Amino acid sequence: MFKTVVVGTDGSSDAESAVRVAAAIAKNHDAKLHVVTGARPMTPEQLYELKRSLPNEFWPQLHADYLSEERLSTAVGICNSAGIDATTHSVAAAGADAVLDTADEVGADLIVVGSRGEGAAKRLIHGSVSTKVLHHAPCSVLVIRD
Repeated sequence: MFKTVVVGTDGSSDAESAVRVAAAIAKNHDAKLHVVTGARPMTPEQLYELKRSLPNEFWPQLHADYLSEERLSTAVGICNSAGIDATTHSVAAAGADAVLDTADEVGADLIVVGSRGEGAAKRLIHGSVSTKVLHHAPCSVLVIRD
């Protein structure tokens, strides 16, 4: 039924649950699995200026965009444990746009996302990934609650 599955990760526990579910679905359907994370590349100067304008509670979310390779590595480890090889995508876009662009690019049959990301600060900066994906996806979407 599913030939190509795309799963988004932001490193949160809900995203890791989504990766586990996506890996199981890909294994059961002998499907290709694509793991996506969004990253907004900023120069150190841009990061400094943005940090100056935001309260301290938002700073970890800004630095999270620089951790895309770490997030993908964790997701690949989850996939490998499930016996699935995954293709990774670090896309220079906000989370939902990264997932949607990748789904279009690879011709996804299914998108899997977590229901909650890293919290209110990230949602304020980037918006709700699961809501945007549900509204704009070119295929079926499965939202995972941790």
